Order: sequence, then C-alpha cells, then structure tokens
Amino acid sequence: MHRFFAQRTGKNEAALLPEEETHALKVLRLQPGDACQALIDGRIFAARIGETSPRVLLTLTEELPSAEPSVRITLYQGVPKSDKMDFIVQKCTEIGVHRVVPVHFSRCVAQWTGKDTEKKLIRFRRIAAEAAKQCGRALIPEIAPPVAFSALPGLLSAHETVFVPWEEAQGRGVRSFLRGQRDLAVVIGPEGGISPEEIDALTARGALPVTLGKRILRTETAGLAALASILTLTGDMGL
Repeated sequence: MHRFFAQRTGKNEAALLPEEETHALKVLRLQPGDACQALIDGRIFAARIGETSPRVLLTLTEELPSAEPSVRITLYQGVPKSDKMDFIVQKCTEIGVHRVVPVHFSRCVAQWTGKDTEKKLIRFRRIAAEAAKQCGRALIPEIAPPVAFSALPGLLSAHETVFVPWEEAQGRGVRSFLRGQRDLAVVIGPEGGISPEEIDALTARGALPVTLGKRILRTETAGLAALASILTLTGDMGL
C-alpha cells in the first residue's frame, strides 16, 4: 500500500504535501479512486485519491492503528565516521526510535562543523522521513543538531531511565532495569568507545551501564540492538 504524508483540509479530506505529489502522479501514476494511506500529524488513515488537479486531494475513510511503540526512546549516538550515520538513522527509524541526538565524544574521529553539519542534518532528516513512510510510521523521528559531550549529562535528566551499553559492563542487561518506564534514553559511544571519564560523568547523573551480550558490537549496530532489545521486552516487537 502506498503511503504519503499529507495535511488535513477538512473533516474527512486531506491534500498531499507538495513534495509527495510528483511521486504519486508521475512515478506511481495514481488515479482518482486508487487506495492509499495518509500520514497526518502522527496518525495513519486509509484513504482514496479524489482529485489530482490542481492539487492531489484525498478522501479519508478510516483511521488505522498506530505503529508507534509504547515507549519513547531517544538515541544519543556518538558521531561515527563516513556514512554510518545514514544507516543508523534509517534503521533506528524503522525499529521505532523517537529521537536521535548526535554526540561528540572525546574519542570521536569525525567532527561535524559549520555548513557541513547543516547539510548532514538535511540528509538525515530526509532519510528519517523516507524510512518512516516505508515502515508505516506516521511520526518522523526528530534528528537533533549534534551536541558536545559536556552537554550530554544535563540532557539525560529529561528521561526516566538512561541505558549506556558499554563493553566493560558486567552481567546486567536492560531487562534488569525495565519497570514500566515510558521515556527512555540509550547512549552509544563512537568507534573508539566511551572513555572511563565519560562513563563516570554519565553514571554520576544516574545513567546505567548495561551489557548487550558477550560480543562487542560496532557503533552502527549497538544502538539498533539496544532498541530492539528494549522494544522486545516492552512487547512492541509482537513476540
């Protein structure tokens, strides 16, 4: 089923966003009467194409169940090298992340600055929007501007529980600490890992170092694995 971001124009009517119209008409060649789904303000509707000129208008037939997880998870991701952030944003959007905040840890090799940062954020936000539409989410995760590590401990106070998957954590995984929380954070270090000093700063603010198992995961894998583990334990993976 084709999905499109739209804006409501009436009780049971909506219009495709301008950037969606070309894809619907020129690529997919949809016609009046064709069925689709409309993603509007975080909600999903079954719809049919009404008019195609001068705007593509939809008739909304029913609201569909939300695909959003029952918990909100913010991923604080150590800034990785090359194009790994593209993968992280895409796959974590698919799995159900609520927000992604890039973090410059002391061991980050890559450093984003100036206009380069703005270009990256535009690309990441486009990737998140495309991934959300593909996987049936009506909410696009927020991709925040990068922050320095010095700002991170203060940001973590906004969350009920903060997990820090760390290769030196012993014995306890996320299962040990889940108690029905609804707002969680996961902190993932860069390729070089999180330094002992940074771990100390995080734990001093209540963050919980946890293990993701016996194998050491790459930075682009660890966040996805942590999110999947949490959402499995909260029942959001349908298992």
